[in-house]
Amino acid sequence: MVNYEKYGLAPFGPVPNYRQIEWLERERTVFFHFGMNTFTDKEWGDGTESPLDFNPTELDVEQWIRAIKDGGFRCAILTAKHHDGFCLWPTKYTEHSIKNSPYKNGKGDIVREFVDACKKYGIKAGLYLSPWDRHERTWGSDSYNDFYVGQLTELMTGYGELWELWWDGAGSTEAVYDWERWAKVVSTYQPNAVVFGSLGATPWVDVRWVGNESGFAGKPCYSTIDPSSLIYEYTNELNSGKIGGERFIPAEVDVSIRPGWFYHESEDDKVRTPENLLDIWFKSNGSNAGLLLNLPPDRRGLIHENDVLSLKEFNKRLSHALENNLARGTVYASSERLGCEAKNLISEDKSLVYAPLDTDLTPEITIELDKEIKLNAFMLREEIALGQRVTGYELSALINGEFQTLAKGKCIGNRLCERVEPVSTSVVKIKITSALQVPILKELGLYYFED
Repeated sequence: MVNYEKYGLAPFGPVPNYRQIEWLERERTVFFHFGMNTFTDKEWGDGTESPLDFNPTELDVEQWIRAIKDGGFRCAILTAKHHDGFCLWPTKYTEHSIKNSPYKNGKGDIVREFVDACKKYGIKAGLYLSPWDRHERTWGSDSYNDFYVGQLTELMTGYGELWELWWDGAGSTEAVYDWERWAKVVSTYQPNAVVFGSLGATPWVDVRWVGNESGFAGKPCYSTIDPSSLIYEYTNELNSGKIGGERFIPAEVDVSIRPGWFYHESEDDKVRTPENLLDIWFKSNGSNAGLLLNLPPDRRGLIHENDVLSLKEFNKRLSHALENNLARGTVYASSERLGCEAKNLISEDKSLVYAPLDTDLTPEITIELDKEIKLNAFMLREEIALGQRVTGYELSALINGEFQTLAKGKCIGNRLCERVEPVSTSVVKIKITSALQVPILKELGLYYFED
């Protein structure tokens, strides 16, 4: 951890905990919706399904993980149990599980296969355990909290290190859950796992819903927000966050690569294109949010070829877009403090930051490029560990002897990456037009790529 105090810099407002910092650096996560619905062709099962219906014939979880690794993802979440209550591990708390299915003659454990595959390929594993259980007869009663704690404890203690626990709000308005007790299980056994959630779980969550399932964060999308926005699921506020909000709870953009969240053969020709996935990346990771992309395995137990191809091509295009930072030249600013000079923004040493003097909340940074470049995208990052500070920015470029504004907005946060109209220029300026406290920036990127 960098000692920023020696530069006269201290945390401001709500700041991320260590789990959130790791989550923000992770950026891209995959969601695997796989379970009973895969075989009944439903999205939400009602819990009356027979375990005999669950029978993947070619299941290969390593194929899933190879596909997402090729797609540039660093973490994956598996639906250990969806709303229908069918469990992908041999839980002792219900018979509605994989142990009574034809898969491996009842000896299978897909949660085990999943975490083992993640470990093998260097992917961080997370789990979704639906609070709603349409099969369990105790659901909605006090005793269900004991049932859920039992299942949650099995998962939190039996499968090694986990990095995310995902709770949605389905069913939460009809039942009283002991969220505090549940959260205690997670923090006790998996202290490094971020918790995604809202509604009654709000006091214990690290990550929030972005307010839609369409693949975009707000403009702006602040990581700070008031807890009431999560408790009551005010979608506008979830989408945009709040300047100077009470807590640091960044947004996660959950969206499926297909129209549905579970696999349906009828959607094989409706997989999102690489171009669309790239657009989603700019509107999620590029807009100060995390991306959670759903990739549903099919009835064979494989990621369909169309999904694999689109994901791989998306990563190829994104890597190409950001592989060559054109920000090379002389950098100076309206003010800068010793050790936090503007040149640090294009340094290879990512521990360095730029910060102006205390009296300069709206610094202007100029980069005189070594040569004229074509430009159609840029990136800015704040040192988010010290809090979210910037509330206004403007990018301009010297074109035909005059500076023209290319982009302006409010939120930078952990990562702002935007596309702009293509221009040729030799000088670029970044103006922080407003800030809550001395802005602290850590990276500047200038890019040009063909769609």
